[in-house]
Amino acid sequence: MSVEIVMPKLSDTMEEGTILKWLKHVGDVVTRGEVLAEVETDKADMELEASTEGVLREITVKEGESAAVGAVIALVEENGAAAASDRPSGPKRPTTTAGARASDSRSRRTASPAGSASHESTAAPASEGKATPAARKVAAERGVDLQTVQGSGPGGRIVTDDVEAAAKHPPSRSERDAAPAAGAEVDEGATRTSGARAARAPLVERQELSRMRQSIARRMSEAFRDIPHFYVTAEIDMTEAARLKDALLRGALFATPISYTHMILKATALALTRHPRLNASYRDDAIELKGEVNLGMAVAVEDGLIVPVLRRVDEMSLAEVATAARRLVEQARRGRFGREDLSGGTFTVSNMGMLDIEDFAAVINPPQAAILAVGSIKERAVVRDGVVVPRRTMRVTVSCDHRIIDGVVAGGFLEELKRLLENPIVLVVHE
Repeated sequence: MSVEIVMPKLSDTMEEGTILKWLKHVGDVVTRGEVLAEVETDKADMELEASTEGVLREITVKEGESAAVGAVIALVEENGAAAASDRPSGPKRPTTTAGARASDSRSRRTASPAGSASHESTAAPASEGKATPAARKVAAERGVDLQTVQGSGPGGRIVTDDVEAAAKHPPSRSERDAAPAAGAEVDEGATRTSGARAARAPLVERQELSRMRQSIARRMSEAFRDIPHFYVTAEIDMTEAARLKDALLRGALFATPISYTHMILKATALALTRHPRLNASYRDDAIELKGEVNLGMAVAVEDGLIVPVLRRVDEMSLAEVATAARRLVEQARRGRFGREDLSGGTFTVSNMGMLDIEDFAAVINPPQAAILAVGSIKERAVVRDGVVVPRRTMRVTVSCDHRIIDGVVAGGFLEELKRLLENPIVLVVHE
């Protein structure tokens, strides 16, 4: 019996995905949970895992093609593994470089494979614009010049495997010197002409939005259009939290060093259990109170923002929060996530404490009811018992959906967050 493999919803905002690379081919045996393909979503490059086992009999969405969530992209014949060796296998790789069904909007994006790409373009050195977001991140980490990398993806697109291979076998100096950068002018007269054109170039440069920025634009417009925001700000004394962090670092008690972010995440989760209205959603004139505290952690990437999710943070120890958060940040840098990493968030924390930012207000991430914006920790003059003393303080702002949250509820949440962070030993002993 043939089982349909459909394009899964790999993130809360995903509407369609693009097949970057099939890792299994027609005739291959697949097992449940095995990675079948790499898929580009509006958030990141993600891995598509097999939901069944058997033999891959047909690929209906080729590399470079897009499909809506729920569309059939392949067929797997169950219980066909035993007979697979007796049957001729299909081609090991699709021969087309891009799908004829790729949408016009996708073909206009510089990061997508061109629908009219020729076979010869696959062999030519690919430019940075034809690299996947994950490949660009790996190239930056490894110091690989994308101009020297040949892409094996659809339409010559550079994928992470290409960058990894280039990092292991970098070109020699003579090869780098001999090969001009992609698109470079080599004729002196043409260079002068090109320079003249550049001098007359318009003052406005138009850049097409990437898939990620399109998603951000759509979601943020939806948030401000549909959600009545209001904001509450508090100042938290982080002096004791700083002392505790330094003591834990000196003691080397945890495998992952505890940071302010880890403390904030843990304290936020505990505060949400005591103020569940902020851990909720508005849907169909009703309030949906979430049974889990799954914190989205806003992470800046090359062309926008992604929000990987830490699950059941209120049930984690501080050490477990640190380990899980570090894993998600490392995955964000590589642009690779599993399905569970980008879905199911119930509240989001956006921390710009690494920058010299006093405070800011964040936009709610639908369908969540609130988001916490965290500024930097600064030494400020504070009055204690009638005396001005220096203290390390941090300003936080919670943005709330006024349809289900009132100001006093938001204020109570921030008071609880303040109590926890100003008495941070609670975060360590709480299990």
